[in-house]
Amino acid sequence: MSRMPPHQQGFTLIELVAAFVIFAIGFGVLLQILTTCLHTTAQAADYTRAALWAQSLMDVQGVGEPLKDGDYSGAFDDKYRWHLQVARIPPQDIAPVASAVPAAGNAGAAPVSMTPAAPSIDLYKLRLDVTWGSIYLQHDARFETLRAQNADVANAAQPSAQARGGAQP
Repeated sequence: MSRMPPHQQGFTLIELVAAFVIFAIGFGVLLQILTTCLHTTAQAADYTRAALWAQSLMDVQGVGEPLKDGDYSGAFDDKYRWHLQVARIPPQDIAPVASAVPAAGNAGAAPVSMTPAAPSIDLYKLRLDVTWGSIYLQHDARFETLRAQNADVANAAQPSAQARGGAQP
């Protein structure tokens, strides 16, 4: 009677190579996901920093000194630069409210006609571009807002600002 050798237990070389390949592919995918997450987090931090710089600059416009038409530029720090455009919106570009408004509480009464008066408030459009990055990869963010300013204050302050040679925000 012949005896059969006992069945050996364990993995073959092919099984070990296949397991190693699957592990390497999974590990490579995981590293790619982590790298993308780090890049996205850094980019979000840069955009947040740019938004905070922009908010700090926009908040002081028209405070202390009246707004004036023009282009201004500067740098927040070594990384972030800004360019601000201030433009007065002409009164004819502002949509009128209503030319005839019914009297309050009496729908049957004749409408009260309103004649537009000379606007006592000037409206300015502020456009701020914040840029950062290297010469090869430059990022930018644009922020726009409207600011209202009393026309009398703006007109009274213009001669003094011109005597100083203008001011930069």
